[in-house]
Amino acid sequence: MSQTLDPRLHPLREDLAAEYLRDKVEAPKFSKGYAAQISKGIVPLRRHPAGEAGQDTELLFGEKVTVYEEKDGWAWVQNAKDSYVGYIRADSLSREVRQTTHRVKALRTYVYPQPDMKIPATDMLSMESTVLALKQEGRYTQIQGGGWVFTDHICSLETKALSHVDIAYQFLGTPYFWGGKSSVGIDCSGLVQISLSASGLNTQRDTYVQETTVGFPVNSDQCTEGDLIYWPGHVAIALDKENAIHATANSMDVLIEPIAHITERVKMETGGTGITAIKRVSTS
Repeated sequence: MSQTLDPRLHPLREDLAAEYLRDKVEAPKFSKGYAAQISKGIVPLRRHPAGEAGQDTELLFGEKVTVYEEKDGWAWVQNAKDSYVGYIRADSLSREVRQTTHRVKALRTYVYPQPDMKIPATDMLSMESTVLALKQEGRYTQIQGGGWVFTDHICSLETKALSHVDIAYQFLGTPYFWGGKSSVGIDCSGLVQISLSASGLNTQRDTYVQETTVGFPVNSDQCTEGDLIYWPGHVAIALDKENAIHATANSMDVLIEPIAHITERVKMETGGTGITAIKRVSTS
C-alpha cells in the first residue's frame, strides 16, 4: 500500500522509485541507484530534467548523492546530506566517491590548475563545500579532482565555527536567490542551513521541515541571539528580541531587519498569519 510521501524528500515518481521505498509505495519499477559525488562548484538541483525548470536547491562540491536514473544528460538524484531529490546535469557528477577531509570556511574560494593565483581559475567553491586535501605547496593546497585552493580558505571537517550567527553575518549583502545556498545567491532557509552546517549542525533544507525538526521551542519573550524565527514559508535568525538577519525577496538580499517589520509584512502576504515558531538550537 502506497504511503503519502513528499517527492522532494523521497525518490518517487509515477514510473520509478528508490528500492528502499519498495515496501512503502507502489511503482512499476524500482532502482537501487549508485553512489556519486558532486564534482563542480555549485550545481542547481531542478524539479524537472530541463535547464529552464525551477531550482529547488543547490548541491555543492563534494556533496554525496545517490543516482537513481541517468538519461539524456540528466541525473535524478537524492542528496545524502538533506535528502533532497531532483535533477542535475550528469556531467556535474563523479562516480569516484572520495572521503573528504576539509571544508571551505571562506564565503568562496577559487580553484586553480596550479598553485598560482595569476593563472585563470577553473571553478569556484562556496562555503561548506568539502574537499579531499592531498598536499600543500606554498600557500595553496591541492585537492583531489579539483586543482588547487588557497589553504587559508579551508579547514578540517572537525573544525567548526563558534556561532551560526557569526556565519550568517558574513552573508550580509548576498543577493537573494530562490533555492540558493551559496555566497553567490541564497534564500532564507539556505542561509539557516549553511550557517548551522558551518557550526556543526546538519539540518533539512526547507522552512516547513526545519520548523518541526530543528531545536526546541521557546516563547517570544525568551527570544535571544541565535534563535530561529519561523513564519509561513520564511525563517530568520534572531540577533536579539527586536532584530533578525535573514535572506528576503522583499529587498532581494541578506540584511538585518526588525522582527516586527518582518512579521507585519508576512501578515499582509499571508492574510494575517504571523510568527509560527521560535526554535533554539545548540551547536556546541
